Amino acid sequence: MNIFIREFKANLKSLIIWAILLVLIVYGASFEFEAFVGNASFMEVMESFSAIFTALGIPFSNLSEPEGFVSLMSIYFYIPLSIYAAMLGSSIISKEERDKTAEYLFTLPVTRHQVLTSKVIVVFINNIILNLILVAGTILVYLRFSPSEAFFNFMIYLSIGLIFTQIVFLAIGMFLAAVLKQYKKSSGVTVGIVMGSYLLFVLIGLSDKIDFLKYFTPFKYFEVADMQNGNIRIEFVIISAAIAIAGVAGLFYFYRRRDLYI
Repeated sequence: MNIFIREFKANLKSLIIWAILLVLIVYGASFEFEAFVGNASFMEVMESFSAIFTALGIPFSNLSEPEGFVSLMSIYFYIPLSIYAAMLGSSIISKEERDKTAEYLFTLPVTRHQVLTSKVIVVFINNIILNLILVAGTILVYLRFSPSEAFFNFMIYLSIGLIFTQIVFLAIGMFLAAVLKQYKKSSGVTVGIVMGSYLLFVLIGLSDKIDFLKYFTPFKYFEVADMQNGNIRIEFVIISAAIAIAGVAGLFYFYRRRDLYI
């Protein structure tokens, strides 16, 4: 429990900063939404870019409705939360070597298994908290536009899709931190995987010929178009769970055998 509290406090500041910044982005974007409400000419202009939005995996729907506009800016949900999850997963595992505290920590009457368990619990909780804050903040911001029930349903499904995506990148980040011999590279490699996954996601949207590669990018698992329709595909839930389990299992296996840099 002491390790859990220590890790939670150590990462609380960054959690608060991320939450504030993301909610501020949503709040700022809501003023752009005001330009779409009741503005038919603006909508016609935006429709000319619908092909670009589709290629980016963003469904072009009625932007005069909160759910339509939020779906358009969903990239500001998926990418930041994925980066946060990946970086937190990587840094919380490698921090003992980075901060030169490994020698002290592991001389205490605790096992590596206990330390890792506490860290894994903290990162899962932090990601859930950030997810809920962003979704709740978005709902509060758009309440002034009197959204319909469709908006609230969309936000619920969006939250579910986001948390699964976060968990996938979280597990990848923790696994790489345990496997890579040079702990300094783990965060950079992890963020690179996130951005590479998004690039692959965009490329798949540009060409149907490489649609089979969708299984290699978590951004295709819970697309915002599916979240709008309340459609969560079980196959991707299973794949996400498998990646998460494999990542955490790999973390425990390799970290216990790791020669820590102290």
